[in-house]
Amino acid sequence: MNIKLDDLELVKRVDQEGTILETRSIINVTLSNRRQVYEIKIPGHDGSVFQDFGRYPITIIVEGLLTGPNSKNTFQDLNSKFKLGKPVQFVSDIPSITEISEVVIESFRATIVSYSPTSYCYILVLKEHKSTKQEEKPAPSQEEAAKEETESIIKEVYDILRQVK
Repeated sequence: MNIKLDDLELVKRVDQEGTILETRSIINVTLSNRRQVYEIKIPGHDGSVFQDFGRYPITIIVEGLLTGPNSKNTFQDLNSKFKLGKPVQFVSDIPSITEISEVVIESFRATIVSYSPTSYCYILVLKEHKSTKQEEKPAPSQEEAAKEETESIIKEVYDILRQVK
C-alpha cells in the first residue's frame, strides 16, 4: 500500500550507509463514501421516485507512524501542508481511491510515542478535492439542420396536398 501527498511518500524507508534514518508506515486507512440519493414522493400514488445526484467527496482517514532521527522533518512537512489549507496532489494504489488526484488535509493530529522521542503517531483526515471545471463549450447549433428538415417536410406536405386536389 502506497500513499503519496505531493512529493511526500507516507510509506518509505530511508537508509544511509546502513543506518536507518527514517521509517514511514501506515497503520490503518479508513474510507467514508456516501451517495446523494433523494426520495421524491408522488402525490396521489403509493410509490416514490428516487433520484441519484452522484456521490459526496470521499473522506480518507490515514493513521500512520514516523520513526527515526529524520521523522521530525517529515512531521513538519505534513504539518506545513495541513496549515496551508490548499489542495495537494494525491496518489495511491488502493483500488477504491486510485481515481482521486487531489485532496485537502482537513485535520492533522500527531503525538510523540512515549517510548521513543523520535517517533510520531499521526492521524490525517483527507477530503477529496475536485477542481472547478473550465466552462463547457456550448453544443453546436442544430438550427440549420432543423430548418432544412422543416422545409423538406413542408415541401412533402405541399406535394401531397397538390396530389389530393
